[in-house]
Amino acid sequence: MASSSSPAFAVRRLLPVLLAAFAAAAAGVSWLALRPRNAAAPASHADTTPDGAAATAAAITLPRGSWRAAAIDIQPAAVGVLDQATTLTGKITLNEDRVAHIYPLVEGRVAEVDVGLGDAVKKGQQMAIIQSREVGQAMLQLAQDRLQLGFARRKDTWTQSVSTNTQAMIQLLRANTPVEEVETQMRNRPLGEYRDKLMTAYIAHATARKNLDRLTPLQDQGIVAARQIFEAEAAWTTARATLQSLLEQIEQDARQAAVMSAQAVQELQTRVAVDETALEILGFDRGAIATIDPQQGEALAHCPIHAPFDGTVISKDVALLEHVGPTNQILGVADLTTVWLTADVYEEHLRLLQRAANQSVTFRSAAWPDRVFAARIFYTGDIVDSATRTVALRAVADNADRMLKPGMFVTVELPAPAQATVLQVPLTAIQEHEGRAFVFLHMGDDAFQRRDVKLGRRNAQGVEILAGLAAGDRVVVNGGFALKSRMLADLLAE
Repeated sequence: MASSSSPAFAVRRLLPVLLAAFAAAAAGVSWLALRPRNAAAPASHADTTPDGAAATAAAITLPRGSWRAAAIDIQPAAVGVLDQATTLTGKITLNEDRVAHIYPLVEGRVAEVDVGLGDAVKKGQQMAIIQSREVGQAMLQLAQDRLQLGFARRKDTWTQSVSTNTQAMIQLLRANTPVEEVETQMRNRPLGEYRDKLMTAYIAHATARKNLDRLTPLQDQGIVAARQIFEAEAAWTTARATLQSLLEQIEQDARQAAVMSAQAVQELQTRVAVDETALEILGFDRGAIATIDPQQGEALAHCPIHAPFDGTVISKDVALLEHVGPTNQILGVADLTTVWLTADVYEEHLRLLQRAANQSVTFRSAAWPDRVFAARIFYTGDIVDSATRTVALRAVADNADRMLKPGMFVTVELPAPAQATVLQVPLTAIQEHEGRAFVFLHMGDDAFQRRDVKLGRRNAQGVEILAGLAAGDRVVVNGGFALKSRMLADLLAE
């Protein structure tokens, strides 16, 4: 066994120390070989991320002559209102106030189809014709009632004239007008059968009166017996009573005839009006009804189908000679110049619907990514759907250019009830690398520098900066991809 003073024992005691020194030297050489060239200086405050970690802050140079090709755009970070919007999925539907599902009001056979799917139609335009027995019968009934009405009116004109003249004649007779004058005044005036009856009774009364007046003086002279005077008085009394009774009867008859004639005209007028209204209900206009002629033949049975408003034919379920009825939808017409925007709003977003009626809401479609559409809210729902836990939102949007198609899905943006004033930059300014968000600052001349930032709220255009920037910092808002490419190239070169 070697003693503690032998050379071998001394080497064994120094071996661990020598190994430790060699390991330390090797580690130092390795660190020097792997150390980045820009890590010689300590990180400054400007070269740290918002949470304090060191960030790559080497200057990036981009000659000004290359800015235009790279689309470089520089703007200062600014404090302003950040409008936040809640995004929902919506759908474009037909304007239910301007869509018509057309059913024929009568049964019949399709005699004509004048429109096709997708055709534009004007209000009142004929789209189809149904040949209907019901329509034909209604037309013929109207023609017959109109004919009867014409007869009744002519008869009423005569009856009213007779009644008026009879009343005038009765007034003359009651005034004891001489027969010659009565005949003169009533000449050429229609009286019907009343003329002979009244004149016969009036002449008999006048004759009886004259006979009594002639015999009365002769009685005083004893020429005429009292019996003759009595008979003359009886004859005159009888003639007067007969005349008076006849005057009252004829006066009443004439008035009654006039009333009955007027009522007959009114009854036929009502019947004709009912016939015309029935045809109007079936879709006929007043002009067509006014020109009905029984000699038109089978055309009387044609029931036209007209467009209810200006629109587009969106459905066509009818073919020539097909049998249709009130239960068959044959055409659909919609006014596509406006459409409805529908969306389901979840309960947590109901506060956004307060005072939303008649307000505007914006939405986008994947079919037109560069276009923002607007709609006016007219209904925000009153009942929460038990299955989906949502409330219906309805808005109307202008669609004069027909870019919005019913059935299209869209993205709806509901504005926030309150707006925040924050430090913000456009979304296009934000870059990402290795999970960190950053922007490029313009340091002057051709120099740019990466600056890590902490992001907050955002909307479709901008984002809130919680840390990393100050108001007025000049930020690259467009063209950052070129700077990022150069930054990554420098990192790879190291």
